[in-house]
Amino acid sequence: MNRFDKIFSFMLAVEGGYTNDKNDKGGETTWGVTKDEARRNGYNGSMKNLTQDFAKRILEKDYYLKNRLNEVKNDKVALSICDWSFNSGKWATKKAQVTLNRYFGYNLVVDGIFGSKTIKALNEVEEQGKSEEFLRDYHSIQRKFYHSIVEYNPTQKVFLTGWLNRVDRKEKYLKEMV
Repeated sequence: MNRFDKIFSFMLAVEGGYTNDKNDKGGETTWGVTKDEARRNGYNGSMKNLTQDFAKRILEKDYYLKNRLNEVKNDKVALSICDWSFNSGKWATKKAQVTLNRYFGYNLVVDGIFGSKTIKALNEVEEQGKSEEFLRDYHSIQRKFYHSIVEYNPTQKVFLTGWLNRVDRKEKYLKEMV
């Protein structure tokens, strides 16, 4: 299985099929793709009928390739950032930059854009054999981020356990990933 297929396989496991939770700011979603996102990508059918193949194309184009994760040497780092990006948008890339700055001594602009400096930093961390440390710190920041959402907007507390479980499932998947 190639890298992106591993990422998509994980996404399917954590996102599931169709949902329309009134408390979810994303509204109608299928395979993690929001209705607005599907429409921006040319899908006009019922969200209940959105195919996995269509969702896979969106994930690959808008999250994996757009964030240049295909240039990141470590598969686990690429999966982790792609997953959080799919779940929380630009916060994932900003927090990756924060992790690199805070824990690894970089001085990247925290803009959520993975330019050549951010990609180089992620790959240097891999070359130094510190990708596992990066993931530990990044996942810690991700958990804190979810708690801060609930602090800021208590109506989102209903999702907190699921968000935290997602990070736990991701860590388990990464440990088993070959």
